[in-house]
Amino acid sequence: MKKNKFQLKREATYQQLLEAGMKCFSAKGYASTTLGDIVALTGHTKGAFYVHFKSKEELFLQVLDYQMQLTHGWTDAPKEFSSAETTLEEVLVVVLARLGQMLGGVDNWIVVLADFYQQTKGDAVIQGTLRQHYGEWVAGIEKLVVVLQEQGWVSPDRDPRPVAKQIIAFNDGFTLFTVLFGETDKKALIQGLVKLLA
Repeated sequence: MKKNKFQLKREATYQQLLEAGMKCFSAKGYASTTLGDIVALTGHTKGAFYVHFKSKEELFLQVLDYQMQLTHGWTDAPKEFSSAETTLEEVLVVVLARLGQMLGGVDNWIVVLADFYQQTKGDAVIQGTLRQHYGEWVAGIEKLVVVLQEQGWVSPDRDPRPVAKQIIAFNDGFTLFTVLFGETDKKALIQGLVKLLA
């Protein structure tokens, strides 16, 4: 069924608010971002915001879903390379670069996520939703580990699940300390990931 102009406009507004939320949260953090900041990026009103979202918390959770959509298929990047011609380090550089492109330059998200957690830690429903997202993130990294195993970079006898959890912990810790103390060393990040996978 063909959508009418109202439906198309409504969908466009939703998309604009979602993208504006992601940009604002990334730039200012969760607590410091206001609804005014978000709607100012879109040219819409707070009324338009409330047509689509009940609260800033709901927008944030939908941004997490949106990021999953944006990064769909990122774990397939290693399939374009051969382990006979490309090192694991080189493949991980490509994978992380592609993931960054898919997210449109939104980085350091773990800091925003920690901010969101602090603001909502008393809400059991939101915390349950965050745990569900964590499970999805682990599953995504686990899928990457399996692809790396199939392509010959990682030993097939490694259990992908604990490796995936270790990768998330290492990457998020590295990112957090990079933001806090300003020491950006992408090579150290890649080398650390290689050691976890080897």
